[in-house]
Amino acid sequence: ANCFVDSLYDGMDFDCNVSRARFELICSALFVKCIEAIKKLLEQVGLGTDDISKVVLCGGSARIPKLQQMIRELFPNVDLLNSIPPDEVIPIGAAIEAGILLGREQVFSDDNMLSVECSAKDILVKALDQSGTDKFLVVFPSGTPLPARRQHTLEAPGEISSVCLELYESLEKGPVKEDERFAQIVLQDLDVKAEGLHHILTILTMKRDGSLHVTCTDQDTGKSEAITVEVAS
Repeated sequence: ANCFVDSLYDGMDFDCNVSRARFELICSALFVKCIEAIKKLLEQVGLGTDDISKVVLCGGSARIPKLQQMIRELFPNVDLLNSIPPDEVIPIGAAIEAGILLGREQVFSDDNMLSVECSAKDILVKALDQSGTDKFLVVFPSGTPLPARRQHTLEAPGEISSVCLELYESLEKGPVKEDERFAQIVLQDLDVKAEGLHHILTILTMKRDGSLHVTCTDQDTGKSEAITVEVAS
């Protein structure tokens, strides 16, 4: 590709040919930083790449084929959505959301502000990781608009025959305390595996009134358990 800048410096023009390979080499460190930022975000929210079903590309740099390729390699099993020009995704999304909240011809004022129910506390799930160690996953951060639905595939060691999923709520961002547990769901009689892991599909739905419905399904056997936690009156 040819790059030309008129009067770049002191009346001198800039004219240069840059191949895709050279461009990708020059920007390789920046591409790596982009991927590292995605991995860091996933780590902060306690998700893995398998928990993501769709990726929306936004920002002009998302047009770069090499960056798209690296994102596809990071999320090999997801839909990479790029039908909308990446530099228009956020403005279009903001306009659509504004239209939903305000209505087509409404004028925003204090008299017609829309009240949105939100979760007051962090809702966390305590489960076992691949090594059998307890781990916490934030499924509904405080301030999540309600109703809301989350879906995660949790893994547990194959040599155990039951999985206990504990639910916690916390107002603080520090370590979770045992007395903050408010419910648990147990999936029993799982097929014991000498090798491999149990894959437990967990669907959590929080209604507008704050009640929580949880369903756990063993993806190998189809065994399922469900609980509903009502709001205390």
